[in-house]
Amino acid sequence: MSRPEPVNDPNPRLRDHREPIIEFICRPCDRHSSFECKLLAKAFGASMTFAVIRQRLAMGCERMQTPGGDKCGAHFPCLAEGPDGS
Repeated sequence: MSRPEPVNDPNPRLRDHREPIIEFICRPCDRHSSFECKLLAKAFGASMTFAVIRQRLAMGCERMQTPGGDKCGAHFPCLAEGPDGS
């Protein structure tokens, strides 16, 4: 029996993404990377949220842990919203 999926989950998961390539961009750091979805699933697990993957990929970013909160610009353009909700 499969587990029920949460309704209106605000955190998209890797398994919900159907494109074979996922881009990861941070303009303040001038960073642009592309990852194969199946390799991310193998590394993190298909049920991992994009928010957690973002934190792990941006690990070491000095903007991630500031007194004012997360100021890192890293995001996945394939998602409708950026890190600041726009």
